[in-house]
Amino acid sequence: MKKILILGGGFGGVYCAKRLQKMRLNSFDIELISDNNYFVFQPLLPEVASGTISASDAVTPIRQMLNNIKFRNAEVNLIDIKKKRVGILQGFRKRQHFIQYDELIIALGQESNLNIVPGLKNNAFTMRNLNDAYNLRNHVIRCLELADVTLDLSLKKRLLSFVVVGGGFSGVETIGELREMIDRLIKYYRNINKNEIKFHLIEYASSLLPELEKEIGLYTLKILKKQNIKIFLNTKLREVSSMRAYINKNKSIESNTIISTIGSTASKLLKSTQLPLKYGKLITNEYCQVIDSENIWALGDCALVPNKVAKSDKDTNLVYAPPTAQFAVQQAKVLSKNVVLKTLKRKLKSFKYTSRGSLASLGSKKGVGKIFYFRVKGLLAWIIWKGFYLSFIPSFPTRVRVFFNWLLEFFVPRNAVLTNPLNNKPFEKKNYKRGDIVFEEGMIADGFYIVQRGEFSNSYRKTKSGKTFKKKYKKGDHFGSRVILEGGRRTGTIKALKDSEVLKIDKQSFKILAENLPVMKKYFSEYLPKNFSALKLKE
Repeated sequence: MKKILILGGGFGGVYCAKRLQKMRLNSFDIELISDNNYFVFQPLLPEVASGTISASDAVTPIRQMLNNIKFRNAEVNLIDIKKKRVGILQGFRKRQHFIQYDELIIALGQESNLNIVPGLKNNAFTMRNLNDAYNLRNHVIRCLELADVTLDLSLKKRLLSFVVVGGGFSGVETIGELREMIDRLIKYYRNINKNEIKFHLIEYASSLLPELEKEIGLYTLKILKKQNIKIFLNTKLREVSSMRAYINKNKSIESNTIISTIGSTASKLLKSTQLPLKYGKLITNEYCQVIDSENIWALGDCALVPNKVAKSDKDTNLVYAPPTAQFAVQQAKVLSKNVVLKTLKRKLKSFKYTSRGSLASLGSKKGVGKIFYFRVKGLLAWIIWKGFYLSFIPSFPTRVRVFFNWLLEFFVPRNAVLTNPLNNKPFEKKNYKRGDIVFEEGMIADGFYIVQRGEFSNSYRKTKSGKTFKKKYKKGDHFGSRVILEGGRRTGTIKALKDSEVLKIDKQSFKILAENLPVMKKYFSEYLPKNFSALKLKE
């Protein structure tokens, strides 16, 4: 019995498995491997982030969708082309296993590439998976909670400033949903004036939704401006810090919330296979076969698939299929047929598909897009957008839940509940520009900082002698340990002297390490008295 192995639980992988399941192939052993046991309907992620629908309603259990296909929840860490096997890590202890294959279908999507802009990786949210949407929603609510009570006006300004990078479908829908969410919640925050909230959308191209016609981009621009969203076109994002987004002409936008919808690249796994890549995607022929690999196939975001669109009998124009769900589903139909046709030694079918159209939601019950040759906009486009995506959801129970969530939007307020604790990440990297204040004296310790690059100054004013003491921290130095291990509040102010980067370890995580790892325990038992006892600090 031949083994067909499918890698990836996105649109490409799941719909390919569904097509093979319908064929009822008794002569094949079909297995799908995904690191999540659910299928994420990615077009709904902005609605999860805004609270329109719950996180559980944007996903469908893969086992529920593929009753007759073997499913394995595991992490793929190796593709061995020569031995025709895939390495996986599974179980609580992440043990290594290997699975042989006769036909390999790769649908692993792409990874975020935030290294394209300095500081973007360390200081921006992304919108690629369920966890991203969940984290963004909680962060936005936390910003509103703090902005409602803080007396620090500069902090309040940053908390109520929201920046989305990228004016494509994901960026436009994210900022539209985010603005609508905040508009509906703001009445519960008495100390926040609606005029204090600022939205910014940064796009490198000369129009929004550059994938569509210019007229559609102009309409989108008009609607978003009416919603008091400031649009920056022909604008390059130069750098991001923990407090600002830096754009053209030395301008910057103060914000604690920067959301990136740009930047994709091939996963490290695919790069390690030596399979042919172009633009960060696996190169395939028109049959979805990876070039020079008869038994390896690819589809979806990770594949560069030629779309054989015929203009006339004599003129054929080859273009590449765009990385959208609509095309991934159609590629799955062709690929699944071709895998079977190959084993029967019959002629393979070329991938050839004309888009039915594209739609985007702009928030406030307005949409825009193109269906075949017709442009649609406003309420009609929004209704069609809802219906189109509802029909695309692969599970009937999920469709029902999403539909009723949309109906409830008209009658009940948005949920403003924080669904995760106030604890920070165990560790994270942060960027600070010259002059930025990391923390000030009197603050409670939030973490332990290790300087990765740049330079910081620490000014102690509350010494018993009344003199100001200053200390500098360079690469490899650290600060924040004394208050965490000995108690009290910050007695100094940390300021960035240069553009800098730090690794921040959460307070509780650092304390556990320092108290239980002998080498750290010994180091700080000597370091703290040596560096701080002579200062005679006032608490």
